[in-house]
Amino acid sequence: MPGFTETYAEIKETKPSGTRHRVRNATLDILSAGIKNTLGYHRLLTKPRVQFLYLHHVFKDEEQALVKLLVGLSKYHHFISYSEAWNRVMSGNIDKSYIAFSSDDGLKNNLKAASILKEFGASACFFICPSITGETDFEKIRLFSKERLHFPPVEFMNWHDIAQLQKEGHEIGSHTMSHINIALAGLQELIHEVGDSKKILERECGSVQHFAYPYGKYFHFNSAGRQAVFKNDFVSCASAERGCHISPPGGVSNQEDLLIRRDHIILDWPLDHIFFFLARNSMKANITNNNFPGYADSHSYQ
Repeated sequence: MPGFTETYAEIKETKPSGTRHRVRNATLDILSAGIKNTLGYHRLLTKPRVQFLYLHHVFKDEEQALVKLLVGLSKYHHFISYSEAWNRVMSGNIDKSYIAFSSDDGLKNNLKAASILKEFGASACFFICPSITGETDFEKIRLFSKERLHFPPVEFMNWHDIAQLQKEGHEIGSHTMSHINIALAGLQELIHEVGDSKKILERECGSVQHFAYPYGKYFHFNSAGRQAVFKNDFVSCASAERGCHISPPGGVSNQEDLLIRRDHIILDWPLDHIFFFLARNSMKANITNNNFPGYADSHSYQ
Protein backbone atom coordinates (compact mmCIF):
# COMPACT_ATOMS: atom_id res chain seq x y z
CA MET A 1 0.00 0.00 0.00
CA PRO A 2 1.35 3.47 -0.86
CA GLY A 3 2.77 5.69 1.83
CA PHE A 4 4.08 3.04 4.20
CA THR A 5 7.69 3.04 5.38
CA GLU A 6 9.56 0.06 3.95
CA THR A 7 13.19 0.61 5.02
CA TYR A 8 14.98 1.64 8.18
CA ALA A 9 17.00 4.10 6.08
CA GLU A 10 13.80 6.13 5.63
CA ILE A 11 13.41 6.34 9.40
CA LYS A 12 17.04 7.27 9.99
CA GLU A 13 16.55 10.25 7.70
CA THR A 14 14.01 11.64 10.18
CA LYS A 15 16.24 11.15 13.24
CA PRO A 16 18.94 13.55 14.44
CA SER A 17 22.49 12.32 13.85
CA GLY A 18 24.51 15.10 15.42
CA THR A 19 27.14 15.33 18.12
CA ARG A 20 25.21 13.31 20.71
CA HIS A 21 24.81 10.38 18.33
CA ARG A 22 28.52 10.42 17.41
CA VAL A 23 29.59 10.62 21.06
CA ARG A 24 27.33 7.69 21.95
CA ASN A 25 28.77 5.53 19.19
CA ALA A 26 32.36 6.48 20.04
CA THR A 27 31.77 5.70 23.72
CA LEU A 28 30.25 2.32 22.92
CA ASP A 29 33.16 1.55 20.60
CA ILE A 30 35.57 2.10 23.51
CA LEU A 31 33.47 0.24 26.09
CA SER A 32 32.77 -2.75 23.88
CA ALA A 33 36.45 -3.03 22.89
CA GLY A 34 37.41 -2.88 26.56
CA ILE A 35 35.21 -5.81 27.54
CA LYS A 36 36.08 -7.80 24.42
CA ASN A 37 39.83 -7.38 24.88
CA THR A 38 40.07 -7.79 28.66
CA LEU A 39 37.27 -10.02 29.93
CA GLY A 40 36.21 -11.53 26.61
CA TYR A 41 32.68 -12.21 25.49
CA HIS A 42 32.78 -15.98 25.93
CA ARG A 43 32.94 -16.13 29.73
CA LEU A 44 30.33 -13.43 30.18
CA LEU A 45 27.87 -14.47 27.50
CA THR A 46 27.97 -18.17 28.36
CA LYS A 47 27.17 -17.45 32.02
CA PRO A 48 23.94 -19.26 33.03
CA ARG A 49 21.15 -16.69 32.88
CA VAL A 50 18.00 -15.84 30.95
CA GLN A 51 18.26 -12.89 28.59
CA PHE A 52 15.14 -11.46 26.94
CA LEU A 53 15.65 -9.47 23.72
CA TYR A 54 13.05 -7.60 21.74
CA LEU A 55 12.67 -5.81 18.43
CA HIS A 56 10.05 -3.51 16.99
CA HIS A 57 10.77 -4.00 13.31
CA VAL A 58 12.74 -5.84 10.68
CA PHE A 59 12.54 -3.67 7.57
CA LYS A 60 13.86 -4.90 4.23
CA ASP A 61 17.27 -3.35 4.80
CA GLU A 62 17.50 -4.95 8.27
CA GLU A 63 16.91 -8.57 7.32
CA GLN A 64 20.55 -9.52 6.81
CA ALA A 65 21.49 -7.75 10.04
CA LEU A 66 19.03 -10.01 11.90
CA VAL A 67 20.65 -13.07 10.33
CA LYS A 68 24.09 -11.79 11.38
CA LEU A 69 22.83 -11.11 14.93
CA LEU A 70 21.37 -14.60 15.28
CA VAL A 71 24.56 -16.19 14.01
CA GLY A 72 26.54 -14.23 16.61
CA LEU A 73 24.16 -14.91 19.47
CA SER A 74 24.00 -18.63 18.71
CA LYS A 75 27.72 -18.96 19.47
CA TYR A 76 27.08 -18.22 23.13
CA HIS A 77 23.39 -18.91 23.81
CA HIS A 78 20.60 -21.43 23.57
CA PHE A 79 17.43 -20.04 21.98
CA ILE A 80 14.21 -20.89 23.84
CA SER A 81 10.60 -19.78 23.65
CA TYR A 82 9.32 -16.85 25.68
CA SER A 83 7.18 -19.12 27.86
CA GLU A 84 10.07 -21.48 28.53
CA ALA A 85 12.23 -18.49 29.47
CA TRP A 86 9.59 -17.27 31.91
CA ASN A 87 9.27 -20.77 33.37
CA ARG A 88 13.01 -21.07 33.86
CA VAL A 89 13.18 -17.77 35.73
CA MET A 90 10.20 -18.74 37.88
CA SER A 91 11.53 -22.22 38.69
CA GLY A 92 15.19 -21.25 39.01
CA ASN A 93 16.13 -23.88 36.42
CA ILE A 94 18.78 -21.78 34.70
CA ASP A 95 21.62 -24.15 33.86
CA LYS A 96 22.81 -22.52 30.61
CA SER A 97 22.88 -19.17 28.85
CA TYR A 98 19.41 -18.73 27.35
CA ILE A 99 17.89 -16.11 25.08
CA ALA A 100 14.20 -15.53 24.38
CA PHE A 101 12.93 -13.17 21.72
CA SER A 102 9.91 -10.90 21.49
CA SER A 103 8.63 -8.07 19.35
CA ASP A 104 6.31 -5.18 20.17
CA ASP A 105 3.58 -3.32 18.28
CA GLY A 106 2.64 -5.86 15.58
CA LEU A 107 4.23 -4.36 12.47
CA LYS A 108 3.68 -6.26 9.23
CA ASN A 109 7.41 -6.79 8.75
CA ASN A 110 7.38 -8.95 11.88
CA LEU A 111 6.33 -11.75 9.53
CA LYS A 112 9.79 -11.68 7.98
CA ALA A 113 11.38 -11.55 11.43
CA ALA A 114 9.41 -14.66 12.40
CA SER A 115 10.56 -16.46 9.25
CA ILE A 116 14.22 -15.65 9.91
CA LEU A 117 13.96 -16.72 13.57
CA LYS A 118 12.46 -20.02 12.47
CA GLU A 119 15.52 -20.69 10.29
CA PHE A 120 17.60 -20.63 13.49
CA GLY A 121 15.21 -22.80 15.48
CA ALA A 122 14.02 -19.80 17.47
CA SER A 123 10.58 -18.43 18.23
CA ALA A 124 9.26 -15.16 19.63
CA CYS A 125 6.35 -13.70 21.53
CA PHE A 126 4.69 -10.96 19.49
CA PHE A 127 3.01 -8.33 21.67
CA ILE A 128 -0.04 -6.97 19.84
CA CYS A 129 -2.32 -3.92 20.15
CA PRO A 130 -5.76 -5.16 19.01
CA SER A 131 -7.09 -1.67 18.19
CA ILE A 132 -4.67 -1.28 15.26
CA THR A 133 -4.51 -4.93 14.17
CA GLY A 134 -5.97 -5.32 10.69
CA GLU A 135 -6.55 -1.58 10.25
CA THR A 136 -6.62 -0.52 6.60
CA ASP A 137 -7.55 3.16 6.88
CA PHE A 138 -4.27 4.91 6.06
CA GLU A 139 -5.12 8.10 7.97
CA LYS A 140 -5.87 6.13 11.16
CA ILE A 141 -2.61 4.22 10.74
CA ARG A 142 -0.68 7.42 10.13
CA LEU A 143 -2.06 9.02 13.30
CA PHE A 144 -1.49 5.90 15.41
CA SER A 145 2.09 5.59 14.13
CA LYS A 146 2.80 9.25 14.81
CA GLU A 147 1.04 9.69 18.15
CA ARG A 148 1.60 6.30 19.78
CA LEU A 149 4.80 4.96 18.19
CA HIS A 150 6.50 8.25 17.22
CA PHE A 151 7.10 6.70 13.82
CA PRO A 152 6.27 7.42 10.19
CA PRO A 153 3.35 5.34 8.82
CA VAL A 154 3.99 1.61 9.05
CA GLU A 155 1.83 -1.31 7.98
CA PHE A 156 0.42 -3.56 10.72
CA MET A 157 -0.41 -7.24 10.76
CA ASN A 158 -3.96 -8.50 10.46
CA TRP A 159 -5.53 -11.44 12.28
CA HIS A 160 -4.68 -13.83 9.45
CA ASP A 161 -1.01 -12.85 9.78
CA ILE A 162 -1.13 -13.42 13.52
CA ALA A 163 -2.73 -16.84 13.05
CA GLN A 164 0.13 -17.70 10.70
CA LEU A 165 2.67 -16.77 13.36
CA GLN A 166 0.97 -19.13 15.78
CA LYS A 167 0.99 -21.95 13.22
CA GLU A 168 4.75 -21.47 12.96
CA GLY A 169 5.17 -21.90 16.72
CA HIS A 170 5.31 -18.28 17.86
CA GLU A 171 3.40 -16.84 20.81
CA ILE A 172 1.07 -13.87 21.05
CA GLY A 173 0.92 -11.43 23.98
CA SER A 174 -0.86 -8.20 24.86
CA HIS A 175 0.62 -4.73 24.47
CA THR A 176 -2.60 -2.99 25.65
CA MET A 177 -5.47 -2.18 23.31
CA SER A 178 -3.99 1.00 21.82
CA HIS A 179 -0.40 1.46 23.06
CA ILE A 180 -1.08 3.78 25.98
CA ASN A 181 1.21 5.09 28.68
CA ILE A 182 -0.15 3.07 31.59
CA ALA A 183 1.33 5.44 34.20
CA LEU A 184 -1.02 8.17 32.94
CA ALA A 185 -4.15 6.01 32.69
CA GLY A 186 -7.17 6.12 34.96
CA LEU A 187 -8.71 2.97 36.36
CA GLN A 188 -11.52 2.71 33.79
CA GLU A 189 -9.00 3.13 30.99
CA LEU A 190 -6.87 0.37 32.50
CA ILE A 191 -9.87 -1.96 32.62
CA HIS A 192 -10.39 -1.37 28.91
CA GLU A 193 -6.76 -1.32 27.77
CA VAL A 194 -5.60 -4.35 29.75
CA GLY A 195 -8.77 -6.38 30.25
CA ASP A 196 -10.35 -5.91 26.83
CA SER A 197 -7.07 -6.57 25.04
CA LYS A 198 -6.93 -9.94 26.80
CA LYS A 199 -10.51 -10.78 25.81
CA ILE A 200 -10.03 -9.87 22.15
CA LEU A 201 -6.69 -11.61 21.83
CA GLU A 202 -8.03 -14.80 23.41
CA ARG A 203 -11.09 -14.68 21.16
CA GLU A 204 -8.82 -14.48 18.12
CA CYS A 205 -5.77 -16.44 19.24
CA GLY A 206 -6.71 -18.74 22.10
CA SER A 207 -4.84 -18.61 25.40
CA VAL A 208 -2.71 -15.46 25.87
CA GLN A 209 -0.45 -15.48 28.92
CA HIS A 210 2.05 -12.64 28.57
CA PHE A 211 1.83 -8.85 28.79
CA ALA A 212 4.37 -6.15 27.90
CA TYR A 213 3.57 -2.55 28.72
CA PRO A 214 4.21 0.16 26.09
CA TYR A 215 7.26 2.44 26.20
CA GLY A 216 8.74 0.12 28.78
CA LYS A 217 10.59 2.25 31.33
CA TYR A 218 9.79 2.07 35.03
CA PHE A 219 8.17 5.49 34.95
CA HIS A 220 5.72 4.29 32.27
CA PHE A 221 4.17 1.84 34.75
CA ASN A 222 2.69 1.86 38.24
CA SER A 223 1.08 -0.35 40.88
CA ALA A 224 -2.38 0.09 39.37
CA GLY A 225 -1.09 -1.23 36.08
CA ARG A 226 0.57 -4.14 37.81
CA GLN A 227 -2.67 -5.05 39.58
CA ALA A 228 -4.60 -4.77 36.32
CA VAL A 229 -2.21 -7.14 34.55
CA PHE A 230 -2.42 -9.91 37.11
CA LYS A 231 -6.10 -9.38 37.88
CA ASN A 232 -6.72 -10.22 34.23
CA ASP A 233 -4.86 -13.51 34.59
CA PHE A 234 -1.71 -12.72 32.67
CA VAL A 235 1.11 -14.80 34.10
CA SER A 236 3.90 -12.35 33.24
CA CYS A 237 4.58 -8.66 32.81
CA ALA A 238 7.52 -7.28 30.82
CA SER A 239 9.34 -3.96 30.73
CA ALA A 240 11.92 -2.53 28.36
CA GLU A 241 14.50 -2.06 31.10
CA ARG A 242 17.90 -3.56 30.30
CA GLY A 243 19.08 -6.56 32.26
CA CYS A 244 18.99 -10.34 32.42
CA HIS A 245 17.67 -12.85 34.94
CA ILE A 246 19.07 -15.29 37.41
CA SER A 247 16.94 -16.70 40.22
CA PRO A 248 17.28 -17.44 43.92
CA PRO A 249 17.43 -21.07 45.06
CA GLY A 250 14.00 -22.54 44.47
CA GLY A 251 13.08 -19.87 41.95
CA VAL A 252 10.59 -17.00 42.23
CA SER A 253 7.75 -17.98 44.54
CA ASN A 254 5.12 -15.54 43.25
CA GLN A 255 4.70 -14.64 39.57
CA GLU A 256 3.46 -11.19 40.59
CA ASP A 257 6.92 -10.45 41.99
CA LEU A 258 8.63 -10.94 38.63
CA LEU A 259 9.08 -8.02 36.26
CA ILE A 260 10.74 -9.24 33.08
CA ARG A 261 13.62 -7.10 31.85
CA ARG A 262 14.06 -6.95 28.10
CA ASP A 263 16.85 -5.40 26.06
CA HIS A 264 15.69 -3.43 23.03
CA ILE A 265 17.68 -4.13 19.88
CA ILE A 266 17.89 -1.99 16.74
CA LEU A 267 19.44 -4.02 13.96
CA ASP A 268 21.34 -1.01 12.62
CA TRP A 269 23.56 -1.06 15.71
CA PRO A 270 27.07 -2.59 15.45
CA LEU A 271 27.13 -6.17 16.73
CA ASP A 272 29.85 -5.33 19.27
CA HIS A 273 27.60 -2.66 20.80
CA ILE A 274 24.80 -5.18 21.27
CA PHE A 275 27.23 -7.71 22.78
CA PHE A 276 28.54 -5.02 25.13
CA PHE A 277 25.05 -4.50 26.59
CA LEU A 278 24.53 -8.25 26.98
CA ALA A 279 27.95 -8.72 28.59
CA ARG A 280 27.28 -5.85 30.99
CA ASN A 281 23.93 -7.42 31.88
CA SER A 282 25.72 -10.66 32.68
CA MET A 283 28.24 -8.86 34.91
CA LYS A 284 25.49 -7.06 36.85
CA ALA A 285 23.04 -9.97 37.14
CA ASN A 286 21.66 -10.64 40.59
CA ILE A 287 18.43 -11.98 42.05
CA THR A 288 17.06 -8.51 42.82
CA ASN A 289 16.84 -7.89 39.06
CA ASN A 290 13.67 -9.98 39.13
CA ASN A 291 11.74 -7.63 41.37
CA PHE A 292 9.20 -4.99 40.52
CA PRO A 293 10.37 -1.55 41.66
CA GLY A 294 8.38 0.22 44.34
CA TYR A 295 5.78 2.50 42.79
CA ALA A 296 5.07 5.66 44.78
CA ASP A 297 1.43 6.12 43.81
CA SER A 298 -1.85 5.85 45.68
CA HIS A 299 -4.00 4.17 43.02
CA SER A 300 -5.42 0.72 43.40
CA TYR A 301 -7.23 -1.45 40.88
CA GLN A 302 -10.58 -2.57 42.30
